[in-house]
Amino acid sequence: MKAKAIEIGAAPEPAARETPVFILAGGRGERLSGLTDRPKPLVEVAGQPFLVYLLASLKARGFRRVTLLTGYRAEAFDAWLAGASDRAAAEEPPGAPGPGTVRPPVPGPGVARSPDPAPDARARRILRGMEISLLGEESPLGTAGALRRVLPLVGGEALVMNGDSFCRTDYAALLRLRRARGGEICMAATRIADASDYGRLALDRRGRVRGFLEKGPPGPAWVNAGVYALSRGFLERALPAPVSSLEREVLPRWVEREPVWARRCRGYFGDIGTPERLAEAGERFPAAEILAEADPDPGRP
Repeated sequence: MKAKAIEIGAAPEPAARETPVFILAGGRGERLSGLTDRPKPLVEVAGQPFLVYLLASLKARGFRRVTLLTGYRAEAFDAWLAGASDRAAAEEPPGAPGPGTVRPPVPGPGVARSPDPAPDARARRILRGMEISLLGEESPLGTAGALRRVLPLVGGEALVMNGDSFCRTDYAALLRLRRARGGEICMAATRIADASDYGRLALDRRGRVRGFLEKGPPGPAWVNAGVYALSRGFLERALPAPVSSLEREVLPRWVEREPVWARRCRGYFGDIGTPERLAEAGERFPAAEILAEADPDPGRP
């Protein structure tokens, strides 16, 4: 299997981690359909597509090899990455929107056509030196079905994350914990004040996941933060079905017979899966801090 790779700027530094990263970016985002028709990772928060913050956080921690697992409107990702090339930067017209510009989604009960974003100068700097690949699906496969296709791209282990949620965590520590515990998968867990709209995690003292619970009443709980360190063995053994959900089908079955470990994370967590959460992210999302980790000087050309 060969993913289409787009090299942004210079080659990765020799010391950069070689662990492949896969971002699940294929969902339709039905709950946002009245606001925008963009793929969720390209929906803007605080002036940048949400995807930029994921890539900035990865780059700041040394990860350079990223594959976007696309589905719905895959061509929008292709066009966005093409716009991040140095040639596109040279052709950017005067007065192009800057990093502080917010393009709000167009509201409407039907299909709301939103102009696809173009990378600004800061986004291009963040992507420079990263190797971004696109691996699309012709029909919806679910999160586990999409991951099933990446097996030829994984040597020993990989990092996987949702394209519509963000958790400030140490990705390398997640990988180390998986290896130290000897399991096939380790996930980031975050404790939120109101977990009524999320599936909950039952954790023991050591951080082993004992169960995936249904949504419950309002109140604090540990929930899945959507970031995973997993082994090639997990991909080989846990994903037999061509169409399936990692969260709803694969992990609840796996935890019954194999260990699933969680690393408790106490940094910011948020997602943009509903209009309410998207609005909340616009108010609380630590955009400036995340961008500064990968691009500390926003004023430079």
